[in-house]
Amino acid sequence: MKHISIEGMDGAGKTSVCRKLSEKLGYEFVEKPFHYLLDEAGITAEGEGQFETYRKLAATVNKNPNRNFTSMFYALGSIYMYERFKDSCIITDRHLASNYAWSGSDYNNDVYDLAISKIGKPELTVILYAPQKVIEERMRKRNINDPNLAIAGKSEEIYSRMINFCEARAFDYLVIDSTDKTIDEIVNLIEKKMEA
Repeated sequence: MKHISIEGMDGAGKTSVCRKLSEKLGYEFVEKPFHYLLDEAGITAEGEGQFETYRKLAATVNKNPNRNFTSMFYALGSIYMYERFKDSCIITDRHLASNYAWSGSDYNNDVYDLAISKIGKPELTVILYAPQKVIEERMRKRNINDPNLAIAGKSEEIYSRMINFCEARAFDYLVIDSTDKTIDEIVNLIEKKMEA
């Protein structure tokens, strides 16, 4: 198994980069790992969108103030994903660095250490950076009432936490400012890093 994780805030370009990179490399694009479990278990209601049941579950989890719970939920999703795609090369829209950025704390570092001991580290973690103003503009372009606009103000703190997580755990990582770059330019930078 090979794994490239694309991390960043909503509006940084993660999904577009994941799709283009997976197409170029022939990797499978894995988005929201728990949705596979929900679909396979028949939990997704008929008529709901592919990720609708997962989004409802994640929204409930994210409202829980217990960061042990939220960090474990997403870590379990990563463990499930590694088992399900163990014979594949994958690209993911978020992974452990994002999980830590939103749910990590001094009292739950052991959750991340346990997850890494069970699944290892991605071959490469790419942090797509964009300043708050750019993130907000991109979100508004997608949806003028995007509910994630409320969290765009935390972007600098979140990016700092992602980088600190990767450094503390010796992840191979790359930060790319997506502000003035095309998707093709970003993909080319990732490919160069992989070849190095």
